[in-house]
Amino acid sequence: MMVKGERIAAWTLLVLSAAILVPSPRPLRAEVPPCSGTRLKLSVQERGRSAVARFRFSLAVSGEGADEATALQQLNRRLDSVRRELKPLVQGQLVVPAPHTHKRGRASEQHYMANTGVSGHVSLGTYDRLIQALGAMPGVRLQGMESVAAPEKEAALRQRLMTDALNQGRSDAATTARAIGRSEVTLLSIDRAGAMGRPRPLRMEAVAKGFDPKEAPEPTITLRLQLEYCLS
Repeated sequence: MMVKGERIAAWTLLVLSAAILVPSPRPLRAEVPPCSGTRLKLSVQERGRSAVARFRFSLAVSGEGADEATALQQLNRRLDSVRRELKPLVQGQLVVPAPHTHKRGRASEQHYMANTGVSGHVSLGTYDRLIQALGAMPGVRLQGMESVAAPEKEAALRQRLMTDALNQGRSDAATTARAIGRSEVTLLSIDRAGAMGRPRPLRMEAVAKGFDPKEAPEPTITLRLQLEYCLS
């Protein structure tokens, strides 16, 4: 006769055994549809530009001193100046990562450097004022200024580039199909990759002439598609 505790143990063993014996489901994979004709792989690239809505800037700020503490103190003073000068010019919050320090120079003349970065956004109206303000600040270097499109404009551009790329791919596939005596063109797969334009460094030698935001490069999107067709 099996007591209650033994019955519970037996049921537990059965459940565990069942769990071990049941095979785990295989991960789902997207399979390329079968093709009874000729497979054709194409690479299509489309590029477009959008209007500038604002700019994303990136700064390098540094301090130096005979020891690490002195270098950090100078860095903090320069950061305070940057925040004070940029506060009325920027949109949103500044981003300032934690600083890092290192030694510099020969063993007999070593000193410490403390570095960090500052990034944020500026409007078209304060574009030149920000550049001019930075040019007069010691220990501050403008690393790059990137043109940024409005989100809705960027989304519309990406949609247009996708449509153009697919139309171009189908046109090329249809041309190839006719050349080899095929009449049907079926899209089997799409592999997409895209990239935005990177920040471009500004030449500070031209500060005296001023900078016009209309002369800045427009946001650029490059869309690349790897397409596979079945020609039958």
